[in-house]
Amino acid sequence: MDKLHELPVHEAVVQISQGTLKPSQLVAAYVEQIAQLEPDVGAFVHLDVDAALNKARALDTMAPTGLLCGVPIGVKDIIETADMPTGYGSPIYAHHQPAADAACVNEVRANGAVVMGKTVSTEFAIFHPGKTANPHHLAHTPGGSSSGSAAAVGAGMVPLAFGTQTAASVFRPASFCGVVGYKPSYGLIQRGGVKTLSEAFDTVGVMGRCVKDVALFAAAASRRHALIPDASSADAKPTVGLFRTAHWDEADEASQAAVLGFAQRMSKCGVRVQELVVPAVFGDLLQAQTDVMLAQAAIALGYECTHHASKCSDKLLEVLEAGNAVSDQRLQEAVNTISAAQAAAKDLFAQVDVLLSPAAPGEAPRGLQATGDPVFGRSWSALGTPGLTLPGATGPNGLPIGVLLCGALNQDRKFLAAAFALEQSYKASLDH
Repeated sequence: MDKLHELPVHEAVVQISQGTLKPSQLVAAYVEQIAQLEPDVGAFVHLDVDAALNKARALDTMAPTGLLCGVPIGVKDIIETADMPTGYGSPIYAHHQPAADAACVNEVRANGAVVMGKTVSTEFAIFHPGKTANPHHLAHTPGGSSSGSAAAVGAGMVPLAFGTQTAASVFRPASFCGVVGYKPSYGLIQRGGVKTLSEAFDTVGVMGRCVKDVALFAAAASRRHALIPDASSADAKPTVGLFRTAHWDEADEASQAAVLGFAQRMSKCGVRVQELVVPAVFGDLLQAQTDVMLAQAAIALGYECTHHASKCSDKLLEVLEAGNAVSDQRLQEAVNTISAAQAAAKDLFAQVDVLLSPAAPGEAPRGLQATGDPVFGRSWSALGTPGLTLPGATGPNGLPIGVLLCGALNQDRKFLAAAFALEQSYKASLDH
């Protein structure tokens, strides 16, 4: 029973179903990790390990049911929970207690998941950071806005955690913390009970340590059990499009090397990799996503800005002011750009199964005052397509660097099967 916190979730739930592992043993292993690491990492804004252990002991006495029976999870603090406060990363909502669980939390609890606590979010999931440090180097940011979720999984304090993404809030922290971050197609996991930032882009995502685990988590949260890759998926050879994006030059040498190295390893594994031309409209997509997001955020957080400005960070007020300045004409132009880019994306996915691009500009930057540049996530959030970061590379400072895989809109089952196959090929290539 040593190192239970390193056991993949999909293996742990099998052992629990077979009676060779108790939920209380699994949860206790993570409680020990939290006791050791949380004082330095600061991934949680609220913890209730006693409640988690009591829930796990209750599960010990029941017949194992559900996809996540006995698995401890973290929940980003903009996602509501009926038994734990939800502060949305803001002092405005200190000690705020929702009356109900968010839909995604309710679903995974119905599948046996044990909520360990609420993970730190940036203020209203925008830019102003919380207390969390990168578990791989405490002087560096974990990324944002799903800071605590990525750090908690990266540190081994929980095996799974909910995040959300509006720009790059799953991809970037997952890359910085060396974990798998999966942003499903827009709307695949319901958003009821999640604080709104941008109605057009807000997406509930998940973080874990491998593709099969995040697929299992997403399946439980969405009732889409077909998302879970089966054993035969590992032998598939999906086609990969090397996609440098319109912002390739904004990736540093290490991030570019991670992408090109991944492509090279896939080619050696027999995967067909072809470089794709970046459609011209993608050059305008980042600004279009920014304009829509800011305009919608100014409305979504209008109450907080109007009635509690003194408790809003200067950065938040600056962002909302920029959103209020987006004209109707500029907003319509942004919507038109996104529609054109969605059509171009369909043409790309007619050629390949998966696109490969940078997940972040490089390693996690030093300092906790900012969360890094979202440049490599914005376009995919605008398009609503599924995406997933795969860890594996290491930068010059010894910090993780992920690569980003993206799939066709609403083809998440196919995408996750392809990502699982590529992950297995990549791991096999490292062993040779």
